[in-house]
Amino acid sequence: MIPYLHELPYGISEKLREVGEAWATSDARPRVSSEIREKWDCLLDAWAASDLPIAIRKSGGVRGQVRTHITGRKLIVSDNSPAQWAFSRAFSGDVYSIEEISKQLQQNEIPFCYAIKKAEKDQITYSCALQPQDNVNKIKWKLCHIKDIGLNTPVPIERVSIELLLTHFILLVKPSNHFLVPLRWAGLGEIPEVIDEVRKFEKSSSEQDFVRALSAMLLMQLSGASRYQTTRRSADL
Repeated sequence: MIPYLHELPYGISEKLREVGEAWATSDARPRVSSEIREKWDCLLDAWAASDLPIAIRKSGGVRGQVRTHITGRKLIVSDNSPAQWAFSRAFSGDVYSIEEISKQLQQNEIPFCYAIKKAEKDQITYSCALQPQDNVNKIKWKLCHIKDIGLNTPVPIERVSIELLLTHFILLVKPSNHFLVPLRWAGLGEIPEVIDEVRKFEKSSSEQDFVRALSAMLLMQLSGASRYQTTRRSADL
């Protein structure tokens, strides 16, 4: 009889962490800048707080189909397409306002599926498929999430807590919860030790970027104060 696995053999978890740290800190790993990530965080918060439809990643559903939550909020069934779209746009430095997102939704410009199935066309409201320039799989990457986005519930999405769905939506789409791994090493993005090392690196990088930005702002203020004092002394003379 196969024995129950209580924990990994000694040293294996540490080796996985070494791999995770190596990838997290590698210059080969595509990353979105802290400034752009923060702007997308604000955008996703505003999107969630608005009355615009939100994407819900659900296996087995018809991608692009709209369902109505018991609160009245519109839910768009999706795969990982909106996450790939957001990461690709953020990596390129693109940032949108909530008004621009509203317009893109109206014009069917945000992808919620990899491809449209002919048999499902009549059930779909949002038919925009993920374009090649936004599809990270096409260029041999896999997009992974730092914080788990799974709903893990048999309850129909129309009846799931709206707070849970909003959290799911934000974590699904926001680039600050994304990281890429090579497609040939796709399993790396599912290993807890690797995910934890990426999370720690991104948190540390964001904190360092904040300190640098704060220091730069203080230096500018001190420089401005110094020039003001010099100008006043010259005027007094």
